Amino acid sequence: MLVSSAMLSDPFPAYARLRQEAPIAWSPRWNAWIVSRYADVDVSLRDKENLSNENRQALLFDDMAPEQREALAKLRHYYAQKDVIGSDPPDHTRMRGLVQKAFTPRTVASLQPRVETLAREMVEAAVAQGEFDFVADVAHPLPVVLIAELLGAPPEDRHLFKRWSSDILGFQGSGRTAFASALTSQQSLTELFTYMTTLIEDRRKNPREDLISVLAAAEENGARLSRDELLATCNTLLTAGHETTTNLIGNLLRELLADPAHWEAIRAQPRLIPNAIEESLRLDAPKQRNFRRIKRAHSFGGVDLPADQMIFQLIGSANRDPDVFTNPDRFELERSNARDHLSFGAGMHFCLGAGLARSEATAVLTRLIEAAPQLRLSGRPNTWQERAQFRGPGAVWVRVK
Repeated sequence: MLVSSAMLSDPFPAYARLRQEAPIAWSPRWNAWIVSRYADVDVSLRDKENLSNENRQALLFDDMAPEQREALAKLRHYYAQKDVIGSDPPDHTRMRGLVQKAFTPRTVASLQPRVETLAREMVEAAVAQGEFDFVADVAHPLPVVLIAELLGAPPEDRHLFKRWSSDILGFQGSGRTAFASALTSQQSLTELFTYMTTLIEDRRKNPREDLISVLAAAEENGARLSRDELLATCNTLLTAGHETTTNLIGNLLRELLADPAHWEAIRAQPRLIPNAIEESLRLDAPKQRNFRRIKRAHSFGGVDLPADQMIFQLIGSANRDPDVFTNPDRFELERSNARDHLSFGAGMHFCLGAGLARSEATAVLTRLIEAAPQLRLSGRPNTWQERAQFRGPGAVWVRVK
C-alpha cells in the first residue's frame, strides 16, 4: 500500500488509516517504523537523544547483494559523510553555524531583487506562450537557477545542476532501494563533486560574492569543513533547495487554480498570499516524510523501538491530523493555524532555506497575478511525480485566458 501508484497520487486516505489504526507501525516494505500523528511526528523530529541523522542513509543498502554494494561504493561513501542535515551535535552545530550565514533574514532580503527578476523573466516568457506547463517553465527552473547562482556556477552550466538534482533525488525519493536508480545517482554525484571541486579550487584563488567562496574559505582558513563535508553540503544545498521549492510552488498554483474562487480571492486580496503559501505547505507537504536512524533503543508511544533501525516521520500525515487542523483535507486561505505545519521540519534541523523558499513562492505568485490575472487550468492532464518521499506535480498545464 505505501508504495502503490494510488498511494503516490493520493496518500492521504492511507495516512488517515495509519493515524487511526496504527500511529506507530512497522513497515516491512519500507523496512522502517512509520510515525503518522502530528504529536508523535513533532516530538520525534526534535528528539536528539534517541534519534540520529548521522549515517542514516547507510541503512538503505543493507538488503543489497554484496556485488551491488561494491558497485555502489562511492555512493555509500558519500552517504557515510556528515553534512548540515546528516549530522548530530557537535558537528551539526559547527556546520549549521557556517551554512546558515547564507540564509539569514538579511541575506534572504538581499536576494529578493534577484528572485523577483528571475520570477518576472520566467513568468513573462511562459505567459507569452498562451498555454504552458507551469512546472517545466517556472516552478522547476527558478529554484535551480537561484541555487546554482548561490553556489557560483556560470549560467551556461545551470542545466547540469537540474539534471544532477533530478538524478540524485530519483534514488533518495523513490521509497525503494533500487540498484538502477542508485547507480544513476552515483554517476551524477560523481559529476557534481568533480565540478564543485574545480569550482572550490578556483574560489580559493579568486574569491567572489557567492556561497561557495565562503565555504571554501572556511574549509581552508578555519578548518571547519573537511573536503567530504564541503562537497556533501554542496549537494544538500542543491537538492534540498531545489526539489522542495519546486514542489511548493507547483502545489500552490495547482491548488489555487483547482477552485477559481481561491484564485479570485488572491487576486482581490494579495494580503492572503503569505497564508496561502503556508496552507499549501500544510495541505501538500513538499517533502512527505523525513527519516532518521534509531541510535538508542527506547520506548515511544508504547512501542519498543530497537537501535539501528530506521524511523519515518510522515510529515504529510501530521499536517492533516484532525486533532490539530479542523477540516484538514480542505484548502482554506484564511486558516488561522496554517503555519503550525511541519513541512520545514522542527527542532535543530528546521530547514535553513525556509525563508528563501517562501520568498520565491511569493515572487512567482505575485508576478503571475500581475501578468496573467485570468489564469486557468488548461484541461490538459496534470500529473504527480511518482516519488514516495516528495509530493509535487509533474506537470500543471495552464492557459492565460
